[in-house]
Amino acid sequence: MTNTPKQIKPVNIFSKGTIVAIIILSVVGLSILGVFRFTRPIPVVSAEKTSQNIVLPGVLSVSFPEQGQAAVGTDTYGVIAASQDQTSIPIASVAKTMTAYMVLKAYPLQPGEEGPGLKMTAEDVAGYKYAVQNKHSYLPVALGTTLTEKQLLQGLMLPSGNNIADTLGRWVSGTNEAFIEKMNATAKSLGMNNTHYADASGADEATVSNAVNQIIIAQAAMQDPVFREIVAMPQAVLPVAGKVYNVNAMLGKHGIVGIKTGSGVIAGGNFVSAAPIVNGSEKHYIIAAVLGSRKPNENLKSALDANAQILEQVRPQFKTFTLEPPANGFGKIITPWHTESELTVKEPIQVFGYPGMKMDYSIEPLEVKLPVLPGTDVATLTIQTGKTSQTYMMQNKEQIDKPGFIWRLIRN
Repeated sequence: MTNTPKQIKPVNIFSKGTIVAIIILSVVGLSILGVFRFTRPIPVVSAEKTSQNIVLPGVLSVSFPEQGQAAVGTDTYGVIAASQDQTSIPIASVAKTMTAYMVLKAYPLQPGEEGPGLKMTAEDVAGYKYAVQNKHSYLPVALGTTLTEKQLLQGLMLPSGNNIADTLGRWVSGTNEAFIEKMNATAKSLGMNNTHYADASGADEATVSNAVNQIIIAQAAMQDPVFREIVAMPQAVLPVAGKVYNVNAMLGKHGIVGIKTGSGVIAGGNFVSAAPIVNGSEKHYIIAAVLGSRKPNENLKSALDANAQILEQVRPQFKTFTLEPPANGFGKIITPWHTESELTVKEPIQVFGYPGMKMDYSIEPLEVKLPVLPGTDVATLTIQTGKTSQTYMMQNKEQIDKPGFIWRLIRN
């Protein structure tokens, strides 16, 4: 006789009432979640760029001397063009631009100020005599005589006193060695990667740089109004030395208002110049550098002439450009609920610069109340040109509505 297995009936562990309760709780939970999502604040709109950068039309045209090396830039835009050869070479007294820059950083002066006085010591006098004996450029000093900071800077930059470079270095850092170490650290911090200072005056042939790096330090130094004032002086009257003259023979010619010459048997002729260009109420300075220029018995003159030619080529190419938007626009407004609008600018965008100049820009959205009608100020456009910037209001081209019911209900 065969036993038939009994069928086990499934047991319903949920009563009808329990199931109803679960359903009700689920509905309530979903309702609460939906209400929470719906009533949360609407996310802000954002803006994004549609181009990487802006480039002014045209190409900068400048020819550099075939011999030596050269570069050109401005105090605000940095280096804009350079000759191909940028090896490190001796720069002679052009090195004193860094010395003056560091002195003014350590002991800042305001226009009209003389600064602290420094009494000449036996070491300072010995440095003066050494410069005379070795046929270096120098500024006469006497034991116990006091020169102000400004007078010392004039003695450094006008007659190009090698002895004054050492005096100032010891004043700033205590010893010549400590000052030289600080010079090289400063050069590195400025991005002068092809520069090495072996002394404060440039008399040492191991003090080397290139034209591009000398644009960088000149750009930094020209930010200081006292530096600009001193390098533009044709002459000065100083204790002991009396009237001294600026060795920059190009001062006042071709619009040149500085900066520093340098020459030597090994270094050849070197000249870094500055010439102003005016744009409305703004004043910029074109900075040109020519290093290692050589011509029989006229090394320095050849550097001065080549430098002036660079300035004459570049100066007329600076002008105010009316900027056309990039082909795909400057940017757009976007929302998390997938509404987009191209951004436009009502007023003409005018930029002072040179052909082919590249500029960065950024867009920042403003806080707006939805819906936003077309033509409303919804963002700012900031165009960065070197060390300067200008900002414009941007408007939306399409209407920006509030998010719809479904999006607000199902958003994360």
